[in-house]
Amino acid sequence: MRVTKTDFIHYLNCPKSFWLLKREPDRYPTGDFSLFLQKITREGFEVEEYVRSFFEKSGRAVAFQQVFETDEGLYARADVIEHSASGGTFLYEVKSSTSVKTDQSTNHLKDACFQKICAERAGQDIDRVYIVHLDASYKRDGLIDPEKLLKFTDVTEQIADLEGETAMEIDKALALSRKETIDRDGCPCLYKSRGNQCDTFRVFNPKIPPHSIYSIPRLSARLRADFVSRDIFDLRDVPDESDLTESQLLVVKSAKRGRPIVNVSAIKAFLSRINFPVYFFDFETFASAVPLINGASPHRQFPIQYSLHILERNGSLAHCEYLEREARLPLDLIEKMQADIGSQGSIISWHASFEKTRNKELAVDFPHKAPFLDALNARMVDLEEVFKTDYVDIEFDGSTSIKRVLPILCPELTYSDLDVQDGTSAMEAWQRMLSAEPDEANSIAQALLRYCERDTLAMVEIYRFLVAL
Repeated sequence: MRVTKTDFIHYLNCPKSFWLLKREPDRYPTGDFSLFLQKITREGFEVEEYVRSFFEKSGRAVAFQQVFETDEGLYARADVIEHSASGGTFLYEVKSSTSVKTDQSTNHLKDACFQKICAERAGQDIDRVYIVHLDASYKRDGLIDPEKLLKFTDVTEQIADLEGETAMEIDKALALSRKETIDRDGCPCLYKSRGNQCDTFRVFNPKIPPHSIYSIPRLSARLRADFVSRDIFDLRDVPDESDLTESQLLVVKSAKRGRPIVNVSAIKAFLSRINFPVYFFDFETFASAVPLINGASPHRQFPIQYSLHILERNGSLAHCEYLEREARLPLDLIEKMQADIGSQGSIISWHASFEKTRNKELAVDFPHKAPFLDALNARMVDLEEVFKTDYVDIEFDGSTSIKRVLPILCPELTYSDLDVQDGTSAMEAWQRMLSAEPDEANSIAQALLRYCERDTLAMVEIYRFLVAL
């Protein structure tokens, strides 16, 4: 049973989930953790091409993708191994991030430590370890310059501090992978927030109710551990005197009452601040590890399209939209916004801080457009805010995402008929469109436009739902 670096990181996240993937892969469900690993793997391959170019240009003695394998089952494919002129051997671990990360879901030091241990157990001494990552300050200007794009961080000392602990974890992962059966009652992810739980959480915790303590937004690790220790999972069992915030208590109350908690007077006050004509506005953006366009930095998000529904006081509704068809900074997009958005009226977005941040970034890119973009931000209203405290429904499952709220309030309006149904898919589709043949490119463009239009139409219908209250 072979254990790779990816397997090892999976083990650190949840040992039982790791075991299921290795021993019963047919039963393993693909979820957010799997998709996350796929995404960073794709980006890593792209960065590796520039690392290869850097070393080939330097003429140094290096080997790419050298395999190290041990009899006990460890398997590593090192991104770069360098045999230096001084006689030392250096290991380079390539990452697509702009820094060395050590958080729960992404620990680059553990990655590199695994590679070093595997190489040395296979008979290759490693003298120094480097993390190669992207320079956040780099801005593309023409062809990518690997020397400016890449940063080399020496982590040898940090790896040395982790090596003993990591070696024991590796041995435990190897031992677990050899077990034919395990206890399937619960997994360590019971103590984690929903976003950090393994893909197999439901497999090992089938009795957790659909609306559980994991539906409580931003629940602290301390309170979550307290609930788990007392076997409290159903929201209806959460004590009324629990040390929760107002917004958290509203979710619990909605679960206990079996209906939404609605503050009609607060919603009226919110609606009274909205001025006509009302512009329902949404950006879609693109970001990539290696900058795709001139003027962009690693992972910098820039708008590639927008949708705009315009609601007049008399109830008439118009729609405007724009999609960028070239890989360039969105000056044309801004100018189309200026033509579409009048100087009066409220601008409604969902999670408006996202649109505001993009506008601030664009104001830096194009200073002569800053007055227009700043004025947009001053007029912007966040429709999501209503659903944090003034309309709370347990059927949203503790989320205020538009894709959670819409099907509960407006079930007739869905995303299921669209070819593009989320932001990540939109990014991938737009990149495909740039290099596609004309007929395919036009088909992708129409799918992107329909998706973005659905987002702003969803806001219109949710707004109308609130008015009807």
